[in-house]
Amino acid sequence: MISCGDAQEYVPFGREYLGYHPGDVGLPPPRPNPAPPHIDLLRQLDTVSINGSKDWWEIRHSTDGLTEEELYVCGPTVVWSRGQAGNAGSRQVIKCMTCDSSVQYVMFATFYTYPDQPPLLGEPVPEEPTGELLPSICVVESDSLNVFTEDGDDYSVALPFPVRKVWPVKYGILLERQVPSAEIASPKPEGERLPTFYSLLHPLDEINPLLYRAGYSGTARPAYMSDLSQQAVFMSTDPSICILYNSNNNSHTIWKIRRAKLEENNLVLQSSVQASLSNTPVSSVLSNPGSFAQLHSYSHSHSLSQSHSHVTSPAAQISSHSPTPTSSRTRSSIFPNMLTTPKTQHSQTPRNHMATLSRTQSPSLFGGQHLRLAMSPSPARSPGPRTPRTSQHTFLNETLVEPEPLVPDICLDHLWTDHSLARATKAFLTEDSVGQRYLCLMLSQAGMLRCIKYDYTNDQSSLVFGSVCSIPAKDALPIKALKMMIVVDGSSSLSLYTGSVHVSRINLCGLPTFNSSLFKDFSSLNISSRLQSPATTPLRRSSLLTSSRPTSAADAKFEIGLSPVVTERSHMDGSFSDDPNLPVSSAIVSLRDPTDTRVTLEHANGNFYRITLPDVTSSPVVKQSLAALKHVLPRDAALQLVNKWYATRNAPGSGDFSPQGEWTMFSMMLLSMIGYDTDKLALTCPVEASDSCSTLVATKKFRAAESGSDNDWEYMLSSSFHMAAGNSLSEVLGLQKVGVMQKPKEVNRGTVHTNAPLFSHFPSILFALHLVYEDFKLNTLHWEFCSLLVTCLDQLASDLRLNQYLHHYWRDFPTVCPLHGPPSQVPLQESQKLTYPGYFTENPPNVLAHLYTIMGSIEPEPFPFIPQVCTTTKNLILLYSVAAADCGLQNIPLERFLRHINPNNPKPFVSANLTLNFQFCCEAIPKIHEKIVLLTDQLGLTVRDIQLLSPGVSLVLMNAQHMCRTCPPQDWPASAYHLIHRPDLVAHREEAAKNESVSGKKSRDPFNIKVRMQEEKKVSQASKEEEDGMETLDMDMLALRWREDQRITEVQRMFCSSRAVTINIVQRPEVSDHDFLEEQERHLYALCIRTMSLPIGRGMFTLFTSAPVITETLPIPKLNLSGRAPPRGTTIDLSNIEVPPNMDMWPHFHNGVAAGLKIAPNCGEIDSTWIVYNKPKGSLDSPTEHAGFLMALGLNGHLRNLATVNMHDYLARGHEMTCVGLLLGISVAKRGTMDIQTTKLLSVHLECLLPPTSTELDVPHTVQVAAIIGVGLVYQDTAHRHMAEVLLQEIGRPPGPEMENSNDRESYSLAAGLALGLVLFGRGGEAAGFTDLNIAGELYHYIEGGHKKPLFGIHKDKYKSPSYQIKEGDCVNIDVTAPGATLALGMIYFQSNNKAIAEWMVSPSTPYLLDQVRPDFLLLRTVALGLIMWDAVMPTSHWIESHVPMTVLTHVHRGGNHSTPGIDYESMHQAYYNILAGACMVIGLKFAGSGNSEAFQILWKYTRMFTNFTKRSVAELAGKSTIETCLNVILLSLSMVMAGTGDLDVLRIIRYLRSRVGPSNSTVGYGSHLTIHMALGFLFLGGGRFSLGTSNMAIAALLIACFPKFPTHSNDNRYHLQALRHLYVLAAEPRLLMPVDVDTGRLCQVNVTVRFSAHNRTWSVLETILCSGEGLAVKLKDGRYPYGDAPSGFQVQLAHLLTQDKSARWTIKGSLLEEVSGCSARLVRTLVGGSSPVPSSSSTTSSSSPTSSSSKVSSTLSTAAPASSTRPDEGEAAFTQALVTIIYEYLSVGKPQAITNWLAALQGVRRVSVLSQRAGLLLWQVKLIARAAHFLHCLSRISTETSPSIEENNSGEPSPLVSAEQALSLNKRLELLTDTWLEGCSDPLSLLGILHKAKVPAVAISALAKILFQSCT
Repeated sequence: MISCGDAQEYVPFGREYLGYHPGDVGLPPPRPNPAPPHIDLLRQLDTVSINGSKDWWEIRHSTDGLTEEELYVCGPTVVWSRGQAGNAGSRQVIKCMTCDSSVQYVMFATFYTYPDQPPLLGEPVPEEPTGELLPSICVVESDSLNVFTEDGDDYSVALPFPVRKVWPVKYGILLERQVPSAEIASPKPEGERLPTFYSLLHPLDEINPLLYRAGYSGTARPAYMSDLSQQAVFMSTDPSICILYNSNNNSHTIWKIRRAKLEENNLVLQSSVQASLSNTPVSSVLSNPGSFAQLHSYSHSHSLSQSHSHVTSPAAQISSHSPTPTSSRTRSSIFPNMLTTPKTQHSQTPRNHMATLSRTQSPSLFGGQHLRLAMSPSPARSPGPRTPRTSQHTFLNETLVEPEPLVPDICLDHLWTDHSLARATKAFLTEDSVGQRYLCLMLSQAGMLRCIKYDYTNDQSSLVFGSVCSIPAKDALPIKALKMMIVVDGSSSLSLYTGSVHVSRINLCGLPTFNSSLFKDFSSLNISSRLQSPATTPLRRSSLLTSSRPTSAADAKFEIGLSPVVTERSHMDGSFSDDPNLPVSSAIVSLRDPTDTRVTLEHANGNFYRITLPDVTSSPVVKQSLAALKHVLPRDAALQLVNKWYATRNAPGSGDFSPQGEWTMFSMMLLSMIGYDTDKLALTCPVEASDSCSTLVATKKFRAAESGSDNDWEYMLSSSFHMAAGNSLSEVLGLQKVGVMQKPKEVNRGTVHTNAPLFSHFPSILFALHLVYEDFKLNTLHWEFCSLLVTCLDQLASDLRLNQYLHHYWRDFPTVCPLHGPPSQVPLQESQKLTYPGYFTENPPNVLAHLYTIMGSIEPEPFPFIPQVCTTTKNLILLYSVAAADCGLQNIPLERFLRHINPNNPKPFVSANLTLNFQFCCEAIPKIHEKIVLLTDQLGLTVRDIQLLSPGVSLVLMNAQHMCRTCPPQDWPASAYHLIHRPDLVAHREEAAKNESVSGKKSRDPFNIKVRMQEEKKVSQASKEEEDGMETLDMDMLALRWREDQRITEVQRMFCSSRAVTINIVQRPEVSDHDFLEEQERHLYALCIRTMSLPIGRGMFTLFTSAPVITETLPIPKLNLSGRAPPRGTTIDLSNIEVPPNMDMWPHFHNGVAAGLKIAPNCGEIDSTWIVYNKPKGSLDSPTEHAGFLMALGLNGHLRNLATVNMHDYLARGHEMTCVGLLLGISVAKRGTMDIQTTKLLSVHLECLLPPTSTELDVPHTVQVAAIIGVGLVYQDTAHRHMAEVLLQEIGRPPGPEMENSNDRESYSLAAGLALGLVLFGRGGEAAGFTDLNIAGELYHYIEGGHKKPLFGIHKDKYKSPSYQIKEGDCVNIDVTAPGATLALGMIYFQSNNKAIAEWMVSPSTPYLLDQVRPDFLLLRTVALGLIMWDAVMPTSHWIESHVPMTVLTHVHRGGNHSTPGIDYESMHQAYYNILAGACMVIGLKFAGSGNSEAFQILWKYTRMFTNFTKRSVAELAGKSTIETCLNVILLSLSMVMAGTGDLDVLRIIRYLRSRVGPSNSTVGYGSHLTIHMALGFLFLGGGRFSLGTSNMAIAALLIACFPKFPTHSNDNRYHLQALRHLYVLAAEPRLLMPVDVDTGRLCQVNVTVRFSAHNRTWSVLETILCSGEGLAVKLKDGRYPYGDAPSGFQVQLAHLLTQDKSARWTIKGSLLEEVSGCSARLVRTLVGGSSPVPSSSSTTSSSSPTSSSSKVSSTLSTAAPASSTRPDEGEAAFTQALVTIIYEYLSVGKPQAITNWLAALQGVRRVSVLSQRAGLLLWQVKLIARAAHFLHCLSRISTETSPSIEENNSGEPSPLVSAEQALSLNKRLELLTDTWLEGCSDPLSLLGILHKAKVPAVAISALAKILFQSCT
């Protein structure tokens, strides 16, 4: 009998939770049930539960392996909760769902997306599910199936028939139709029956019928599952089978569930068509209204007009919703006489799977044609009122369509038939302890459990069934974790079975176990109220617990009426049963809800108890030993062993054990089954065993003696505890070791029973446990278990007379195992009779010696291993063997390196070769170290596993990681990068995978820019007044990038517009106070002109730097136009002088744009609600700023989320600035899409796009300009013919009619030209479809002028009425049309190198022709010429001045005596300067964002030249305004080249130019300041993270934004709309490569080298990193400071030099470690004890000196003098100095992995010298480390020879972790130790004191030393 934990009364958590649930509050009234009453009655009877309870629940084990999940159903409510097993307080509600009708059934299910559904013609149907997993909960109502996925999606599927039950299967779910009794009573022929089983693979798929194939393995013809006598009993996902019960012949049939094949569907559908053609049942059905009524009687689909809502609980916080029904699709039945009801599937949150949308059109193909049946849906659920059935029949006939058939998805193959006595109430799959599988049928009526053994076929495609056995049982359930099943036997008690073998009975501790008949006899005494003694306490135990029954169950009527359990115990006396204080019978009625080790017991009293069964083992050594023994023993013997162990371990009275105590119990049990008399074994009394048995054995109490005796000391020295821990305690405490006292005692030889069950398997048991022992030697955490195993192994080897094994164990544990082994218990004759298996070897397998031999370039014999048990042994031998043999990784020969242990029942060895998946490794021949790392990764070893390996074994693996760490291949998997400690490369791979997964969708998104954002912080109202709009800058990045100066602070000061400016002028004596006040205000006005130009530049500076707080409005900094006069800070405003009206209107617009541009494009929370939430609610300036905010949202892509109704609201207000911002924003957001809705929106504001009969609208001129440029943006780069034609005409739009198009015509014509250039950008060379439009000729006409061409079409009638304000005449006004036409021509023929078109743009060469062209037009022509001849642009002075005609060059800068009469020198100079400025602008456009040094030098030259012109009289020759304009253009071009660089030279000249304020700088107006601050914004674009691109659209955007005609005042829009200045955003690209420390997540500085590969893959990777916004993950080397953070000083310089030095360092000062390690200082202090080595005795320096305590100790690595010849402080100092040297050696050169190995080697030498308990294992580690040094040197040489690389030779390959010099040092240490032992032979007593346990005589000391250390080298 076994004992389990106390049973806990179980109350469903959902039942308690519903006590706080609001119920069905807010639910709509229930829908009318159209089904006939008898159908409802049948359904209610079918859903009645046994216990009569109204609730139901299901429990499963969570996927995390730690918690349990509960699905609770009560009425219409479902509660899904999760909590820790056995801890009711930890349970939490995940989701609570309330439906509008009672829930019939609920379950967990898993769907798949099935992207390949339906398969194409000719492709096989995949057997396994495909696509992504969709874990879901299915809630079944009377007429619908609701699916809730864990991702939050929910679907509702209409059920076309009443459902009996729903089953989860491998591919989705199966639905079993409820067959009405009338259909059963009068069955139809087989061909006309309706299917009874259906499948649903995805919630958006059709509910399709099932196929089945009878015969063996489905050899018969496929048919529909329409047998009415078949009912489902059980279904499984793995294996994919189902069990059906046939009520006609009382048989259970087992079927395999698989996907239906196309040929099977074709066969079935063809047979259906033939039957329909021969019998024509379709017409008979249609003509018979009765059959339709019958169909309608069981059809329960959703009414499309009614809402289907799910109301959730407050805990779930899911609002109710009423989805809109989608249109139903007509699908025909698979049978001729079956009408399919309309099925509507709607999703509240659709998953948007394209594959799902295509799946809904699942065709059936045969003969190349679609099957068409004339069927139509039933209108029983139509939205309208129901009509008589005759009219329905008429409607049915009138709406005949060609529907498609329902194609089956699932097919059942027959596997097995079992003839039983009755129907199984439940079925389940189980597995016994040795891997035999059983299918169990619970026959409750017969009182037996039928177990059918099964197994997989060789190809794993099907199942084979075998023997059948029966177990008497009332109920049973599987316990998967234990590989057992719990059974309720005939006496209502619990038993455990593994397969068909009984294990033990279960003792329940927490349940009442009183006999009910006893209390029935004494019930008349009514003693329940007088049971007061402690002995009667269990009687009231149940009364202390909360009852699990519902409150209504307390009513006697409820129990009698609904609970059949009452009748079972109705024979009990009423007085007993009615007394609530008496305990009821503990008879167990049933079992339910099994998880891994827990199960629920249902008792006769209606209560439920949850019990937890104990584990098989908790000790790793017992677990591995059991697995090994199960492999080598026959199944019957292994089964007997496991059962005996489980019953022994968990017997009543036994408690939890430590690993040592559990192993003692297991070893005793194992030895007893072998036949040992365990009471007489020496190893039967370990410390743990005596402690564990103390509660069972009552020892006699002896009187303690007051004074001790020598016997006490001798007893302690001879105790097992002293033998096990005495040496270790002496080492820890630093005490002298005390030997072990061995009492002379008689050898008590026990007897071994040769007829014991495991005696014949004696050698197999020894060999299996020995392999486990060898496997544990490879893991440092398992070394303590080796000492436990070795005692048992020593005894077994001694009884088998295996001297080699005894010697092997003694060498590993010389202080534990005697040299000649323990006394033998088995007689020699009996041991010689034993049969040894074929895999047994005389020499014990030694895995450490095997690895040692491999590293010696000798290939040993294959090493034996047990699969699934000795995994560490297998992995390491494979790794070492592959490294030594240098074989390929694609096909590793296992039989060459490993020998598979074949048990008595051999299992097939899957493959002789190990083929691994190296899909990431594309190199033909990887290096040897790369092979080791890849193989380590494929074998499943992690960094933690390698760290747990023994030090000598892990060194080779760590060395491979170290060698590959510096420069690993790029195509490794992420797990391999984790192995080599490169989390930065893992981050790169994850980011690349993330970008590749969305590359298809994102590549077409122009706003696919992710940046690292700073979230807007919530600030108080007081601080909002001080905001300057630059709080969101990434100051960490800026401080790293420009850490040497304060340029960022200076830029912030220059861009600040929220603070009052300082008016620092001095009042002259002759000026009165009033005049001085006016003078101050005039100076303030000059400063305000500069302040009003700041927002555009500030928007550039803060571009895409923040994420807004979504619950607050976006803060917009104040545009402060006041001033303060020092020293008192008097406020000065513009109240006493005249200023232009509304001069701050456009500056406020720019201020709103700047605030909105801070929002990054990757902020996902920006929606229409938040945009409207920012709408102004008060101030007069707010609407203008909000208009700019709307445009900014368009520039960063968020305006796409604005709802149409909100768009209409904005436009209906008629606010001019709002319309401009909204139209431009929407156009930018939809650019290049040709969006119809946006086109319609723009057309309302453009008369040219409206029909001639449309109503005339009064649209402001600026709105028209915004709309015309918006058309170009929406149709950019599309070459749309109609739009190009319209825009071409709008360039030359005449003034009028009447007062229209009279003001600022230049900006409209320019916008039309720029829009035309956008539509046809770069299409001049391929404009074959535009020949008839003659675009080039028309544009040239607009440039050069001439007579106007006659109007045609609607324009002819429209412009009959002339303009009342402008009289132009018959010629084209080129002052209006030339700018737009010039730039349009350059944009259309961009990079075409068309010399014919370019000739039109060349400047005139004669003075006469030069006078015909405005000088500023020459600038535009030069720009257009550069665009056309783009490939010829060169950043040289020669190229720039080549555009200047010789006529101009000969007359510029010549005056006075050198002047020529008749020459207009002013015109000559103006032309010269404008041509230079145009050429510079072309250079700026071509080299934008490149930082090209040549372009910078040439532009810097001309910038300085024009800056000097402003100070000299030469400016008078051309006019100061011309010089200023050209200077602005060149400065803007210079800043475009240096965009994002923050160049100091450019910053200085900008700071000088912006300081020109006041009356002395009259030509420096608003336009100049606007340009200067735009240049400053370009210089620090996006806070230094962005630069400018040079794509076609980027150049077009820059040309529009930097149009070289600047406004003269703040409201000037005559030549160029100011809002277009913000289109530079379209050219901005992230260019800052931000290294991020992968460990801390902080930005850092590193030196990055980019190498471009042959296939240009590096460039795409770099682009991905820049656009991802996550930065470049980098890993800081161990022991290194971050770049720039290292302290300075002599010590640091010395540490750096020593780090680079390759020579060996014998002594290192401890203080130097802190300088080298930096971030690892804590580790260093921990390892060296927080101080430097103790100084030697010869050192006399003062200890107060910082360096005095770190004196050198000579010959550190060779100081191994014995303790007897040196003082303890000197030995400790030497050891500490060795620690310091090793730590420095490996930490300074980036090899921290080897520190632990070397520490283990040093400790090993020390412990071997004192012969500690693990001396043998530690000695092997030292030997392996010494051998590994030579092995690693050979591997490095092979790697260099096989794959020489120029790059690697230049960079230098890392050196191995262990050098030959260090290995030599270890060998010398061991030699010194051996010599010390040999010298001690003259005094053998001291050596005997150390080796007393080994019983070695003095004459053999020399031989012993050689035996122990003969293989050290």
